[in-house]
Amino acid sequence: MQRRNLAVLVKLWALGCTILGISLTADAVWTFVLTVTGLAYLAFQRNFRLLCSMGVFYGLLTLLLYLIQYHGLHMVVFSEFYVLMFWNLSAVFIVGFDLITTPPGELAAFLSRIHTPTPVILGLLVMFRFFPTMKAEFKSVGRSMRNRGLTAPAWLLLHPVSSCEYVLVPMLLRCLQIADQLSVSAVARGAEHPGRRGSYYEKRTSIIDWCWLFVWAAVTGLFLWIGDVRV
Repeated sequence: MQRRNLAVLVKLWALGCTILGISLTADAVWTFVLTVTGLAYLAFQRNFRLLCSMGVFYGLLTLLLYLIQYHGLHMVVFSEFYVLMFWNLSAVFIVGFDLITTPPGELAAFLSRIHTPTPVILGLLVMFRFFPTMKAEFKSVGRSMRNRGLTAPAWLLLHPVSSCEYVLVPMLLRCLQIADQLSVSAVARGAEHPGRRGSYYEKRTSIIDWCWLFVWAAVTGLFLWIGDVRV
């Protein structure tokens, strides 16, 4: 099923609402209101991959908090403080990852429409796409090493320096190639043109987008009301 992206304005508004709500609330227990709204927000956009991963992550944190609170669970490696912190910030993670995974063309079109300088647009796009690109490149290097029998535990233990070299050298070369490709692509798409540029990804704010803007504003206001505002 094809993903249905809301406008970038809505995603920025959702991120601002979650950050504002979590920053001002005095009762951290009620942060689940924003998290559940964020999960419904992902489901509406049919972003089921992120929905499943964040749902499992949030469920695991909830289980750990329950065991800590009512059964005295104490973890040696991972502090209980971090469990509560990640649980509180789950809503920010949800809408933040949704914004980061927005197609770059839609981000660029929105930023151009609000007259953002071109260097800022290019810098943000590179920053947003850095981690997904590096993840794909690491997978490619891993498959190549596995095909050559270089990922066996015995080989990794006996040749740690060579293993690091087999990962770092291809990654550095790919970084240089990707940097050249980005430069050529930016020039070909008119990044240096001083005038106004159009975009294939022009997306105007629809009635559904306005509805979600209202939903996030209403939910955040309700959340702050029932959770008390911390000044």
